[in-house]
Amino acid sequence: MALTNKIQSPQATLIPFITAEEAATLAYPPNALPGARNVETFYGAMRVYEWGPVDGEKVLFVHGDATPCVVFSKIAQILVDSGYRVMLFDLWGRGYSDTPLDCRHDVRLFASQILLALTSSPLSWTGNGNSFSIIAFSLGGPISLAFAGAFPEAVRSVVLLGPAGLLRKLPEGYEDQLLHHPELAPSQDSIREKVRQILGVAPSDPALKIQPDQKRVTTLERSPSRVEKSFDMGAIFQWQFDYHQGHVHSFQDTVRFGPLQGREDLWGRVCDIIAGRTRPDSPLHESKLLVFFGRDDDVVVGEETTEDILKLLPSSHLQVEYLPGGHGFPYPNSEKITQTILSFWARLSET
Repeated sequence: MALTNKIQSPQATLIPFITAEEAATLAYPPNALPGARNVETFYGAMRVYEWGPVDGEKVLFVHGDATPCVVFSKIAQILVDSGYRVMLFDLWGRGYSDTPLDCRHDVRLFASQILLALTSSPLSWTGNGNSFSIIAFSLGGPISLAFAGAFPEAVRSVVLLGPAGLLRKLPEGYEDQLLHHPELAPSQDSIREKVRQILGVAPSDPALKIQPDQKRVTTLERSPSRVEKSFDMGAIFQWQFDYHQGHVHSFQDTVRFGPLQGREDLWGRVCDIIAGRTRPDSPLHESKLLVFFGRDDDVVVGEETTEDILKLLPSSHLQVEYLPGGHGFPYPNSEKITQTILSFWARLSET
C-alpha cells in the first residue's frame, strides 16, 4: 500500500532480527504499551496503540518532535483506569513509525497522520455525533490545532502541554544552517552530528548496540493489558538515534518545515471557536483551553506563550497551569497533569 519512498522504522529493521530477550531490554520495547498495531499507509507504516473501555469517552494523544508517544504512557493509563478510551501513535520518523522521504515533514503531513490513526481503529472516532479530546505536547500542539481547525466538529476538548507554534525563539541549534539547508552540508554525517548535539545524546557506540541477525526471525510476547512500567526518556532519545535509521532525517526536516514558529493562524482558528466567535456546530464552541507549562522550560516559555495566546483568546476561556521542570516536564508530572485534566473536563461537562 505504501506509495512513498521511506526509511523503515526499527519495527522492520531491528525487531525481527533480535531475540525476544534483547527486545525486552530496549529503552522502547516493541510491546511497550497495550493495544499495539502497525498501520500500513501511503507514507509507510506507523505505530498506533489503543486501549481502554470500548464505550469510554475517547482521548487522542499527539507527542512532540523528539520523544515518541510513550511520553504519554502514564497519563493514558490513568485515564483508562478512569473509564476513558485512549489512542497514541508515533509521529513519522519517531518510535516505530517509518520516515517518508518524498514529502515535507510539515503540519499537513503530521495532521493527516491523525486521520490515518483514527481510521485504523475498530471503533468509530468521528462522525454520527462522535467527538474526542486531544492531549498534545510540544510540536503536537500546533499539529493538533491544525487538525481541530480543519475538523472542529470532531474535537470536544484540547489540552496542550508546553505547546509550540508561537515560539518567539527557536531552541538552541534549531537555526543551524545544516538543518535548514542540508544540501550544503559536507556530508550526512555532519547533519547527524548536529542532530545528536541538539538531542543531547551520546555518539552511537557499536559495542553497546544490539546487532541484528538477519537469519533470525523472532516471535515477541503480546502487548501488556496495561502500563505497568516506567520509561527513561533520555534513554529513549538515545534509542531513536541509535536504531531508527530515518530519525535524523525526520527530525531535521521537521525543524526545517514544522509548525514551530509563526503559526498564529493555527492557534487563531481554534481560539476563535473556543471563544464562541465561529463554528457553533463544534463541541469546542464557547469552551475553554487548558495549557500546561514547565516553570523552567526555556524552549516553550510559559509567560511568553501565555501572553501570545491571550492576544487570540479571552482570559475567561483559558486555564494555565505551571508544573516543576523544563521542557521535559510532562512525564515526571504525569499524575498531577492527569488529575488536573480530569477536573477540567468535569467542570466543562457541567457548563
